[in-house]
Amino acid sequence: MKNFNKLLSIVFAAVTAGVAAFALANSAFVARLPGDVILGAGASLAILGFATYDYSRRYLPLHVPAPLLRPKLTSSGAAPCVTRASRKDRLAA
Repeated sequence: MKNFNKLLSIVFAAVTAGVAAFALANSAFVARLPGDVILGAGASLAILGFATYDYSRRYLPLHVPAPLLRPKLTSSGAAPCVTRASRKDRLAA
């Protein structure tokens, strides 16, 4: 029942707005205004409304996944010592 009352009130509001729009469309005031003026005013209001909505949005940080480059160090932190190969490891030619 609660949803039906809400639906009924929404339909009633839409019908009231429609009746008001049709009554205004038949008035002499609207008949004197050119269509391009009304279209231009509507487009300007739409752009202004979108700009206001976009400006008043909550700031959301941008998180972009990126690889983190870190140098690899040895366990002691120093460069490994270079050892000379002995003569036993070499093959005879």
